[in-house]
Amino acid sequence: MGESRAAIEQKLQSLTKLSQQELRKVLQNTVLTSWDNDKDILLGINENISPPLENPEVIAVMDVEFKKTLGELSNLTRTTLNQSQKDLINLLDEVDMRIVSGVQPYTAAVSDVLDNYAGKGLMIDYPTGTRRTLEAAVRCCVVTSMNQTSAQVTNQYIAQAQTNYVLISAHLGARTGKDEHSNHAGWQGKAYRLRGSEPGYPNLAEHTGYDIDPTTGQGTVLDPMGLHGYNCRHSHQPWAKGLRNPWESEHKVDSEENKKVYENTQKQRAMERAIRKTKRRLIEKQQILSSDNIPDEVKKDIQEKYDRLAYRLTEQNGAYNSFCKDNNLTAQYDRNKVADFGYSQQSKTNAGAKRYMKGH
Repeated sequence: MGESRAAIEQKLQSLTKLSQQELRKVLQNTVLTSWDNDKDILLGINENISPPLENPEVIAVMDVEFKKTLGELSNLTRTTLNQSQKDLINLLDEVDMRIVSGVQPYTAAVSDVLDNYAGKGLMIDYPTGTRRTLEAAVRCCVVTSMNQTSAQVTNQYIAQAQTNYVLISAHLGARTGKDEHSNHAGWQGKAYRLRGSEPGYPNLAEHTGYDIDPTTGQGTVLDPMGLHGYNCRHSHQPWAKGLRNPWESEHKVDSEENKKVYENTQKQRAMERAIRKTKRRLIEKQQILSSDNIPDEVKKDIQEKYDRLAYRLTEQNGAYNSFCKDNNLTAQYDRNKVADFGYSQQSKTNAGAKRYMKGH
């Protein structure tokens, strides 16, 4: 707020240039990691296959996926700009309604409405009806892109190796769903045929919602809730009949343990959303406190609310760390990040929490 559309667009463009460099690095590292995992099997099937950065077909695939992801991030940028203007209009309308109706004085109305919007964050609406905060939308875009880029490169190698079989990875905490495609725990860790099926090798597209053309190496997400869909962390690799499947022996995932880990990770995601919500509200209140146009009595009230929120964030962080430790989960602090909540904001928050504890 307070920025012209042109100024906002200019800032977004500068940030986009930085994100392009980071994105290219992330996707390239993903492909190289995938190659390291698959090269022994690939070279066993076809010894003439070249590494990613020496393989023209693979480089072409990487470039296509990079450009596709840039387009998706660009769409998020435009959506962000348009949605922020809609939110500003809705915010002003709500404040106006509260003041005119006599429900609240203007200072309280502004504070409460801003607090409400800050808690929600900027929401991105998807054609499917799903809504995500901006932070979650960007993360989903990049994580999904990493997985799909690696998958498309693997598919190119599948075509070069001329194999009709793939093996899907497995991990604890795999998603459970109501239908076969969304139930990742049901199809993970198994080998599949790309065309047709046979005992021990069901059809990949039919069971996972992901199709691979073994001739062209083109992979297609048939169901965004299945393999390589939204936030999917599974991978697949070229396979051949007769190879030993590690996911059925030493790395086999116990279904009950998987269910428990999945439930705990869902609780972890909820705690991360709550932390981001508190951080956004702290940023909003800090913006009010730094304004020269706010009466002292209002600032005093806002400061008290800020300190109480700061203490809440301290408690949330402590509870999050304890939960992860008690349930043997890796704390994913990148999921707790909020734009503009850096070292300076954290220092102010720590000071606010200390003031609150001192007064209580």
